[in-house]
Amino acid sequence: MNRSKKNNILLLFLAVIAGFSNLILAQNSDDLEGWSAVQLDVRASKKMTFSVSEHLRYRNDITTVSTYFTQIETNYEVIKDFELGLGVRFIKKNDDVGKKQGIESHFRYQFDASFKHDIKKIGLYYRLRYQNKNELGFSEDEGDIPKEQLRFQFGVGYKLLPISVVFKLKAEFFNTFVDKTVGNKIDRQRFTLSASRKFNRFGKIALFYRTQDNFNVEVKNTEVTVSKAILGFKYTYTLDLRKTKAPSNEL
Repeated sequence: MNRSKKNNILLLFLAVIAGFSNLILAQNSDDLEGWSAVQLDVRASKKMTFSVSEHLRYRNDITTVSTYFTQIETNYEVIKDFELGLGVRFIKKNDDVGKKQGIESHFRYQFDASFKHDIKKIGLYYRLRYQNKNELGFSEDEGDIPKEQLRFQFGVGYKLLPISVVFKLKAEFFNTFVDKTVGNKIDRQRFTLSASRKFNRFGKIALFYRTQDNFNVEVKNTEVTVSKAILGFKYTYTLDLRKTKAPSNEL
């Protein structure tokens, strides 16, 4: 491994460690949320995959339903380890704040470009995402302005072979468009620590802990930072159509 590659890995490692420190020291969160998901992955060919998932999220110290949604995604591997993706999300949001309350319907679509590569036992992950979200049933003239965001995520993964558990540490930064152009500052950041394990013929189970900071949130005419911690669970089952025998999960 040349010196330049070693330096790049070291810089990424230090950045992720900084995110891990943020996770451990985040004791001043304004709320604790619970996120859960069940997902079906379908490997249609060597290069193309599809997935559908159901999500449920709670807020107010995991006592109140926040949102629930269905997400459909497809990914295509353009070259080895580099994928392009497209996803849509049908969202039901529980609005229990203000004079007008109730269940709101939202729609979101996203475009992804992701890359991953392994260096010995360490996996490195990168993803750039554009997403566009708006509330259904209202036009821009009625006040529904689509929310456009650009997101960059990077992370480090390590598989602990004795117990076949993969640990990942990821950092993600959000930039919201202003007047159809990319903003000049980060308005949200996330740091996630996860552990996952695949079980043959059963699927994959993942647990994660995440912190999220929303910057420059206007509260009573004052801009503040709103932070929250998130506990999460996800179950994924993979159906591999490339196989001629009965489908099973890979480790």
